[in-house]
Amino acid sequence: MHGLTNETAQLAHQLLGLVLARQRQDPWPLGGVATAKELAERVGVTITPAGLGGTEALRRWVEELGPATVAADHPRYLAFIPHAPTESAVLFDLLLGASGIYAGSWLEAAGAVYAENEALRWLAGLAGFPAEAGGAFVPGGTLGNLSALPLVTRR
Repeated sequence: MHGLTNETAQLAHQLLGLVLARQRQDPWPLGGVATAKELAERVGVTITPAGLGGTEALRRWVEELGPATVAADHPRYLAFIPHAPTESAVLFDLLLGASGIYAGSWLEAAGAVYAENEALRWLAGLAGFPAEAGGAFVPGGTLGNLSALPLVTRR
């Protein structure tokens, strides 16, 4: 479970291929919605005693679950901005997700918290706020918003 096997390495290659393919699409699919009943009929049971395995879970995501999900970073989706939708930000999100970081306090993640504070300081400066202004990124917690760093470093 905690080691990189040949199976998980193959799954990683498949996932990275899908990420790169999505990043190349312009525009990417908006996605859609489905009812719980529709998804239950199409996807079936997803939690089993033996587990689905990564390949089957990925297949169900690609074929059924992903298309029944709206891409909140799509140019036609204007409700809110869930993340920094740049190619660099998506790749940093991959790395951060794989790093298992809890960036809720300095004790566990001084580097991540420092990076977030730098991004906040930069944004506060753009808004004309004084040096002592502070805050936090919301919603989605602190870690996910570190994906804004590639934007911040392009001053």
